[in-house]
Amino acid sequence: MHDEGNKGKDFEIDLSDENLDDTEESFEITPEDPLHSKIEEESEKSEDLLDRLQRLQAEFDNYRKRMDNRFSEVAKFASEDIILKILDIYDNILRAIEMDFTKDPAAAKTGVEAILKQLNTMLSKEDVRPIESVGKTFDPYYQHAAQRIVDTEKPDGIILEEYQKGYMLKDRVLRPAVVCVNRHEVQSVEESSDEDNNNNSENNGE
Repeated sequence: MHDEGNKGKDFEIDLSDENLDDTEESFEITPEDPLHSKIEEESEKSEDLLDRLQRLQAEFDNYRKRMDNRFSEVAKFASEDIILKILDIYDNILRAIEMDFTKDPAAAKTGVEAILKQLNTMLSKEDVRPIESVGKTFDPYYQHAAQRIVDTEKPDGIILEEYQKGYMLKDRVLRPAVVCVNRHEVQSVEESSDEDNNNNSENNGE
């Protein structure tokens, strides 16, 4: 019998490393590169900042378009209020010319004076005021010299006559007055032209 023949014999199992190589799975663990992680982190931050910047740009463009439309509307109807006031005065002028000036000139004059008062009130509310010229020293910023005469009995450079009234709008000249200026010395045509050119340069800020 084999059992009896093998009884008492020892069995040996080879557990050497050489026999285990075929059956054992090997795992390789590589530590993560910190520089690579930092680059990925910064890349994500850059993408987030770019996305936020694009959204802000889009919001700003929409805001600018809305403001442009609003300013365009304001500019389009900026004169509406003043035109309505002028129309009221215009209506009164139409009523005035329907009156019989020959039959009742006093009433007609009263009507015209009322219209003038209404117009003056409107200009005053808009901060428009006349420029005082006659008797004042000529200033090319406020007046335009249309004529020069010689009167030695009056001061040199004084304004003797006003042909067209000038007006200020707040602190700015809306329209200069057209005046006649007294000069003790008569200027030649060339000198007069040079003075006018200098005055224009001053008005233009040159």
